[in-house]
Amino acid sequence: MTLSYLDRQVTQPGPAAAERIDSIASTAVPLSFTLEPGLTLREAIAAPLLAAGIVSASVRLENVQFAPFHYVRPALSATPDHAAYYSDQFSQPAVCMMRANATFGSKDGAPFVHCHAWWEDADGNCEGGHVLTDLSLIAAPVAAMAWGSRDVAMQVDYDPETNFSLFHPLACTTPAPAAAAEKQPRSAVARIRPNQDLSHALEEICARHGFDHAIIRGSLGSIVGAVFEDGRIIPERATEILVENGRVDIDAAGTLMTTLDIFLIDIHGAVHRGRLARGCNPVLICFELVLEEVQQPSH
Repeated sequence: MTLSYLDRQVTQPGPAAAERIDSIASTAVPLSFTLEPGLTLREAIAAPLLAAGIVSASVRLENVQFAPFHYVRPALSATPDHAAYYSDQFSQPAVCMMRANATFGSKDGAPFVHCHAWWEDADGNCEGGHVLTDLSLIAAPVAAMAWGSRDVAMQVDYDPETNFSLFHPLACTTPAPAAAAEKQPRSAVARIRPNQDLSHALEEICARHGFDHAIIRGSLGSIVGAVFEDGRIIPERATEILVENGRVDIDAAGTLMTTLDIFLIDIHGAVHRGRLARGCNPVLICFELVLEEVQQPSH
């Protein structure tokens, strides 16, 4: 059985925006920092990034201890107001978050963080979902990595097409100054809208900004079920994903080709891991990302 992205187009509640991929050129600002205990995840991410003059970022987290921990799962919508929605809230007294990606930006003028993750609970059970970053507390210090921007914000605004408030890139009128010695690689801060094949959209962003080779830094979003390269199919509509590893590279024929390894969380909280099949995986609600140009493929 095979499914193309055309088989899984989802009707959204509002009018489709004319521009399907929003992307703005920037320069990548890498930052290693520590998540401090006693803070919410939102506070622990926002404080060091803002102190570094970073206004938006894709963040990667590993082996983070939380106590307590609060989250929701992707869910089918009970009404036609949304193409998909969230479950009721779940809580755990303590978990070890094995891997997460987060988008840092702003909402209503305040720092905001959107985070998808998978974790182990106190009994060693593996599950995943959408972290409630203003309620979940860091229990122990741990290193984190961000790829930020000083001149492109990620701002949450109401999106009529999906009837959600979502991140979108926005050029800053007064960018934060860069350190004199910094030499930063080119990057693109982007949001992909519904029903765009994820791999093809990443390739379009690279073509738009002149990247022959690029790494997908962190990044997260939702897709309509999933078709993996090894033939596995997740048929459910509502999923959340985070990128494990991803690249776009130009081949000998001059064609941009994406390889994208992800973690996918289904409506039951189960975690699926693998490489997505190119051309078969449309975005459900949105996909937020940072693409960083590299000069040649890694070996």
